[in-house]
Amino acid sequence: MCKFRWVSLLVLCLCCSAVWAAQGAPQVFVSTGTAGIIYSLNTANGALTTLISSPGADFEGMVVAPDNTVVTMPPEPAGTTHYLVYVCDTANSRVWRFDPNDPATLEKIYNGGALQNPQCGRITSSGDLVVSSTVAGSGLWIFPGVTNAGLGSYNLTPTQLVGVAGSTQGVAQKNTGDLLVVDSTNGTVVRTPVFPAVTQTFISGLSQPFGIARRGDGRIFVDTHGNKPSLVQYTAQGTSPTSCLSFKNNTPNFMQMALDNTLYVAVAANNNGTVRSINANTCQQNQSFAIPYPAVGIALPPTMTAMQNVTASNGTALVNFGYAAFQMNQISGNVCAGTVSVAVASPAAISQLIALTGSPATPAVNLGLDGFEAVFNTGNLSGCTTGNGSTTNFQMSHFLSPQVTNPELVVCDDANTQCNYSALSLFTLGTWPIGGYLPQDLTTGGSKSLKCNLFMANASNNSQQPGTETGTFCGFQSPLTNTFSTALGTWNSSLAATLSVGKSVPVKFKLGTGTAANACQSAPYITDANAILSVAQVADSKGTPLFVPIGLISNGSSGLSQPTFKGDNNNQYLFNWDSSSCTMPGGTTQICPKGTYSLTVTFLTNNTVNQTIYDYQTTLVVLK
Repeated sequence: MCKFRWVSLLVLCLCCSAVWAAQGAPQVFVSTGTAGIIYSLNTANGALTTLISSPGADFEGMVVAPDNTVVTMPPEPAGTTHYLVYVCDTANSRVWRFDPNDPATLEKIYNGGALQNPQCGRITSSGDLVVSSTVAGSGLWIFPGVTNAGLGSYNLTPTQLVGVAGSTQGVAQKNTGDLLVVDSTNGTVVRTPVFPAVTQTFISGLSQPFGIARRGDGRIFVDTHGNKPSLVQYTAQGTSPTSCLSFKNNTPNFMQMALDNTLYVAVAANNNGTVRSINANTCQQNQSFAIPYPAVGIALPPTMTAMQNVTASNGTALVNFGYAAFQMNQISGNVCAGTVSVAVASPAAISQLIALTGSPATPAVNLGLDGFEAVFNTGNLSGCTTGNGSTTNFQMSHFLSPQVTNPELVVCDDANTQCNYSALSLFTLGTWPIGGYLPQDLTTGGSKSLKCNLFMANASNNSQQPGTETGTFCGFQSPLTNTFSTALGTWNSSLAATLSVGKSVPVKFKLGTGTAANACQSAPYITDANAILSVAQVADSKGTPLFVPIGLISNGSSGLSQPTFKGDNNNQYLFNWDSSSCTMPGGTTQICPKGTYSLTVTFLTNNTVNQTIYDYQTTLVVLK
């Protein structure tokens, strides 16, 4: 029988008899502005522990980041994810960090300069610290590679990322990896990719906005300091504002979202403060924790697990956490039950597990998790297998950076003593995008008897595999159109092909040999590539944005394992999507709903080595 203990990395196993479901974060870090105190709050009993007390400091915005300089050997099967807390000393133009398990490690990594009045911040998938500035026009600044700079690396130098017209406060990561930044002066939220840094207005008309957070599925929450301080929620597209919660005479400040969509808000009163725990799915306040001083900043350690129950219907079960998702198909019988959970791990910890595969690779950090990687745990599943009673057919989806050019699934045993790539031990069966239809939403899946811990890696290309010829994606062929401009980096949904719902939708493309400008104009074409199709509904028949991943059924023109493309005699790849039989997330199979769909091609072979052709792999189609 496995021994279970609550830790932050890879702790569930198939032999465990029970799994404890977390409710929010077990611990929260709270800063108190000019009081100069940082607390650790125990959310089980409300107890406060003083971590830092520094009179004269102005501790405001905070963020937790992995410490990728800590390596333990052998890899910890139930070890602690090492992390540091970064806090901005706003009035003094300083940035500090410390190990919360040893607060005496407090060190000053930035002590004034071009960046004035910083507000922390977010961590990118590359381990950079991004902070905003309350100085109008200063905008966003970036400290490159802080997660790889160990304690004792003083006087790090930031560079300006992008200017923002007004005083900037909260920063959140959009579900595509872009940053959302609060311009408090002008009552807006602006959006900017990290590289290249340009801004566009995302939300406007706010009354003194301050904090911002993103729910797992992309929904946006902003709090305001206007005449009636409140919390407002928006769709993932920044539209349709609705009131979530009012704070009366209190002032909401920074916010952070936990893995299970529990929203924590730091709230200031005249002489004290609170930390509010809010169910972001219902906007109901769960708890209120008293703080002796006005609460300003909030940060969540990577010490929780989000968990969802598994419900199967018509042979499929979808467990969607928003920032990552897990789907099982070809389930035999009606006894599939249990839970699937997801936790986070540092790239350093993931690297140790990757080393067990014996093949070179790097971690595939989730864009929405502040430098950490999401790890699925399947130790509490039962009866979710295919007809043979021992094999589970599954797919995973994560937000991955475009730098993840060869995403692979890694499966580890219960004790994390053996790990293998899906390419070595799994037969890939399917994929679908999550959180939108951008090409960055890469994923993979497989079929085998499940073990406990599953995560993504950016594997090295294997030159011995078929389909290694360098190729050029030649775009989608008629009747589909190409709705993404690689020259402009923009979508034009008005170019989407309109087809009849309930009919076959032929998805065809060619793969030219080489990278020359005329690679797609004539033979020879690459014909031994493997590719799969993923489909998601992204708008209903009225154009209202939504996101519904669709299980695909073909009319026989595809490979044996759906949704794999089949090569034909015309040097093209074909999948005839039968839109009369769409498998919905709930498991029902029906005629596809009318609306707009994203269609994404993902290559399973290395034809795109040394190319960035992912922009070509997705297009839109309208079913009417």
